[in-house]
Amino acid sequence: MARLRVGGQLLHEFTRVSGLRWRHGIDGGCLSAEWTVSRRPSSMTHPAFKRGALVEVFHGLQRVWVGRLSEPGDDTSQLYATGLLAQADGYMAFDGTAVTDDVDDALTYATANGLSLTYLGDAPANVVPAEEPQKLGALIAMHATANSVRATVRADGILRWEADPTTPTLAILPGVGVLGRADEDFATRVQCRYISSVAGTPPVPDGYAVAEKINADAEAVYDRSTLYVDITDRGLLTATEAGWIAQGILDKFGARLSFTSGVTVNSRQLVTVGGGRVALQTIRAGQMVRFLGARTPSSFAGGAFDVVIGSTDYTDGSGEITLNPLGLVPRTLADIIASVPTIHTALNPMPGAGAVQAA
Repeated sequence: MARLRVGGQLLHEFTRVSGLRWRHGIDGGCLSAEWTVSRRPSSMTHPAFKRGALVEVFHGLQRVWVGRLSEPGDDTSQLYATGLLAQADGYMAFDGTAVTDDVDDALTYATANGLSLTYLGDAPANVVPAEEPQKLGALIAMHATANSVRATVRADGILRWEADPTTPTLAILPGVGVLGRADEDFATRVQCRYISSVAGTPPVPDGYAVAEKINADAEAVYDRSTLYVDITDRGLLTATEAGWIAQGILDKFGARLSFTSGVTVNSRQLVTVGGGRVALQTIRAGQMVRFLGARTPSSFAGGAFDVVIGSTDYTDGSGEITLNPLGLVPRTLADIIASVPTIHTALNPMPGAGAVQAA
């Protein structure tokens, strides 16, 4: 069983913990955790249960999830925590003097003023300007997209900028299940409409242009499908800057068929590519898994194909983990509502997209 530490206190030392569940995402890393403690609703709240307390989940001596307490459960026995990168939505993109679109300056200032993730000063080079002040979370997401990488903070608390893997490290044995495919979130080319020139005092948009990026290989196999994205809310952009955004959206979002389901596996069904056993508690999003003998509309039983894990969902003691592939389309009402971008959606793969239409 996993151990849970909140505010430096191991919970099993003073209460009973049940229903511990945590999730990882390829964008964001540690996403959320929840659990129930044994106490009467009318009893005093333990001092460790205060908003913002550091929450850590351990498998043995290995920390497998880290975040901050977001709902201390004052009126209930249920507590919730969010990952460290979610904190970035509580900070403006600010360098200490003025708002900024330089993610390095903004992160350096934020980590010196309370943001509890570790920033190594290794942000990728491509910088996209912003027309209006923005939250740090939105700046991080846009910077990742413009560089075709993903921003993630895993259990070690370090902010990383990572490209999707190309080599599997895990394998799922034959007979586990079926992965359905869909093309509703599929695009072989991305066209971004942007402001290319301004005029007047104060300056107003005077010209617009479209930046287009194409995946010719996917288009040759699946035919043409275009995703239109309006990024005029980013203000004046050069063709190069708009091209960075278009390429990042295509790399992270587009040129592959979507999936309609994930799979739930146990420790006998999920192994390393060499056949070794793995601890389900340590599996995270962003790893590539090879499905052996699984059936899809494009793969006969007995074949193999590789999938990047888009998110994981593990409940302590269940003996099973749910793996959702990258590109899983929403099918339930709750998932559809959660997929709608808002001004607070820091980890939206297309931040700044005012209007999106697939054709």
